[in-house]
Amino acid sequence: MSDYIAVDWGSSNFRAMRVNRGEVVKSVASPKGVARTPREALGVILREELARLGDDYDASTPVILCGMIGSNIGIVDAGYQSLPLSFRALTARGVVLEGVLPNPLTVRPGICSPSEHEICRGEEMQLAGALTLCDARVFAAVGTHSKWLRVDRHQQQVISLRTLMTGELYHLVLNHSVVGRGLPEQRFDDDRFQDGVETAIAIAQGNAGLVSELFRCRGRYILGEFDAACASAWLSGLLIGHEILCGHPREETVCFIGAASLLPRYQQACELLNLPCLTLEAETALIAGLNKVFSDAV
Repeated sequence: MSDYIAVDWGSSNFRAMRVNRGEVVKSVASPKGVARTPREALGVILREELARLGDDYDASTPVILCGMIGSNIGIVDAGYQSLPLSFRALTARGVVLEGVLPNPLTVRPGICSPSEHEICRGEEMQLAGALTLCDARVFAAVGTHSKWLRVDRHQQQVISLRTLMTGELYHLVLNHSVVGRGLPEQRFDDDRFQDGVETAIAIAQGNAGLVSELFRCRGRYILGEFDAACASAWLSGLLIGHEILCGHPREETVCFIGAASLLPRYQQACELLNLPCLTLEAETALIAGLNKVFSDAV
């Protein structure tokens, strides 16, 4: 298996990983995300950050960039590959970029579903890895903008994409709306999380509406239904439950891909909803996907 340097460069954060024989041997990270860095400085930042790998950096090692660095605000716009998309195309290296590093350098494109106005950038590499690690046909790369993806394993294609803005909506409501204003320090509470999931069920059954229930979170703690310190737990249950009920096909297992801190919430919600699932940490999936990119290129 080839050695390479993977750079996962999103809107908020930068991370570079030196991979030897399929395993991460060293990584560096910083908050120098694409959206926080002037476009003309991205090449300089890349060189500076890779230098932090020390002896694990050399100019002959292939470097691959994925995430928002390949967007219209990144170092180059690597475009999008349209669905349906073959697994082989999913693991192509992408756009060659010259003059930035002495290394062979490529930038991964995203994927899109034009008819549904759906775009995805970064999570497609997690999907590529997850395909090698489990036999699921439905995947959800969860987080700020959760990406729900379905594949056809017989045709070896990615066939559908759907975004649910669960993480961003949670952040906006809790931190930038009256619902979260004046709240004390928050703590997680299993019972309040379950209450939120149960409200999501009522929404799915047509007995409530999401827009109203978001505000009613404030009404619930103001009127003493639960401790204001548990508002975030209730809101998390509501939004994660709503996402799962929107995306889960019910009759088959969904593979959730995400941060180790977030996956237990999705697993907990699926257990409450009696829906089958399995979980996979995002970095594990990402490295498996990038290993596939480099093994296919040999």
